[in-house]
Amino acid sequence: MKSVIVTGAGGGMGQATVSLLAEQGWHVLAIDRNADRVSCFANNAQVSTLVVDLSDQALVSLVTTAIATLPPLQGLVNMAGVSVGAPICDLTQAAWQAAFATNVDAPMLLTQLAANVMPQGSSIVNIGSPVGIVGANKPSYAASKAALHGLTMSCARNLGPLGIRVNLLLPGPTITCMTNDWPQSRRDSIAQGTFLKRLCTPEEVANTISFLLSPQASYFTGSVLDMTAGSLWGH
Repeated sequence: MKSVIVTGAGGGMGQATVSLLAEQGWHVLAIDRNADRVSCFANNAQVSTLVVDLSDQALVSLVTTAIATLPPLQGLVNMAGVSVGAPICDLTQAAWQAAFATNVDAPMLLTQLAANVMPQGSSIVNIGSPVGIVGANKPSYAASKAALHGLTMSCARNLGPLGIRVNLLLPGPTITCMTNDWPQSRRDSIAQGTFLKRLCTPEEVANTISFLLSPQASYFTGSVLDMTAGSLWGH
């Protein structure tokens, strides 16, 4: 038995990832700030939940306590992310700091925690965004995702000698609770920007994360996986 931490576990991609990994025999520590969103795992013996905001100063101590009674930690999925802020002329320092607290600081702290207890052969998957490469209307979000890229590459370099792999996944436009609220015309327009002319599904993201955590990806580290079906180039 082995354990994996998944942040942002209550979102569309998070729920799909937690469910798949639990089915595959992982014990999952599902972390989300919204208790209602992780309540769907209440009857799953393979899933433990932790309700906490990733910007909370108690994050590391709470996670340390949570994993102490679980099987050995061999995986970490830094999926949670927030898009806060405004265009540069109206961007506040508070919004900038909030974006980095969740999108960069938390993955750094959890990676540091995990790396100190993970055995050789473990894997860390960070969920980035194409905007970390091409920019966005919100510099705070794009810059934090670019920083996550740099963090991933540096941690892959640092942890490689320990046999711990670290990779960055860039999902494309994905069907989630957020996109379900969009008008059909907007969903169709975004889908047309991909080579496959459709949105990605949460299950497809979960399958890729599962692969990156698995021994089948044993020589993947420091990799940036473009899962945008071509939309990165026209983002």
